[in-house]
Amino acid sequence: MPVRFPVRTLTALTAALLPVAALAQAPVTPPPAPSAAGATQVTRLVVGDGRTHTLTVLDAETGNSLGGFGTPGKLSGLYAGPGGALAYALHRDDHRVTVLHSGLGRVSHGDHDDLVLGAPHVLATLNTGPKPTHFFTHRDRIVIFNDGNGTSSLFGEATLGLTNDMTVLKAAQPDHGAPALLGDTLLVGMLALNRVDAFDVRGGQLLRSFPGCPGVHGEAVRANTAYFGCQDGVLAVTVAGKTLSSVKLTPPSGAPEGTRVGTVTAHDASARVYGNFGNGLVSWTAAARTLTALPLPAAPLKFVFSDDGKTLVVLTANGQLHRVDAGTARVTASLPVVAAFDAADKGAVRPALAVGGDRAYVTSPSTGEVLVVRLADLGVVRRVKVGGTPAFLALTGVSGTRH
Repeated sequence: MPVRFPVRTLTALTAALLPVAALAQAPVTPPPAPSAAGATQVTRLVVGDGRTHTLTVLDAETGNSLGGFGTPGKLSGLYAGPGGALAYALHRDDHRVTVLHSGLGRVSHGDHDDLVLGAPHVLATLNTGPKPTHFFTHRDRIVIFNDGNGTSSLFGEATLGLTNDMTVLKAAQPDHGAPALLGDTLLVGMLALNRVDAFDVRGGQLLRSFPGCPGVHGEAVRANTAYFGCQDGVLAVTVAGKTLSSVKLTPPSGAPEGTRVGTVTAHDASARVYGNFGNGLVSWTAAARTLTALPLPAAPLKFVFSDDGKTLVVLTANGQLHRVDAGTARVTASLPVVAAFDAADKGAVRPALAVGGDRAYVTSPSTGEVLVVRLADLGVVRRVKVGGTPAFLALTGVSGTRH
């Protein structure tokens, strides 16, 4: 049976948590509603420093700093939540997750939502389990896989800090797991076990195992299928009601030995799914059985879909930003934006990439900047000086009527 318990909230180092009474006055913004006429989108960037491990919130339009926050340990990942208002900073070595509220919110007035522009603050510091490592979100739910004990912690964020409970499911063993949630089925890719296990979220029982994915790492969901990166291709696991099935996608012909897929990204509006593959990418569709190669001038560090799913933005290790037509898998523009990076250097501080609206945002650790780039022509709109060593980036945004 899955274990359910209230999310455990701890004290952050430099920002006190709101008291329970105050939280009751300020629930987390629900997932974005369809844009109404006259609605305005407000975007804020959360930047994580790769050396001091502090978090800074910036106004994406002006570049102005809105607040800075200490954290309980070394940053290992920074992600935007599904509701648009929150960012999640993982501290793998310190067994904590910082939940940072961007200060953005909405108040419903029936036919429209009013924007709320508040001050950023640390909403909570969570203990989801030992060594929280892999963050997954789809629709309105979040899964964090804890490498230290092989558990997956599942929760929604609409009432986080109020009454939100966490469901914890235990995998076969501690591992570097890759979770994906499809309805009430949790799929967990197990790196050491070379397989994907499927669990019933409601009962906690193991439904089925899918072997044959050596070194499974990285996952993404499109429609009712989850795709997992393997050392020898991609494993596609489909959940159709109570029926679970899998298909193995093979690498492109002539692929160099040892080249693998380890990161996957998907968008429901894009028929093509993408994964990294040596000095380039691979892509495939739901009907494909073989991966299609897209060569690039250097290894991809980050690759992110635009909001509409029509464009894939890729940051490569040579410091270039590339705009890819997601439907045709063709590079349509490239631009040098940051210093070249040695992808094999695991200890170096890497640049980060986020995409929202008609902009891409790239951190430059060597110059202490965040670059704002137009997607239409890859022109640099602004260079925001944040100082330090910016290495993590999450984009938060809320739309509504601004009075």
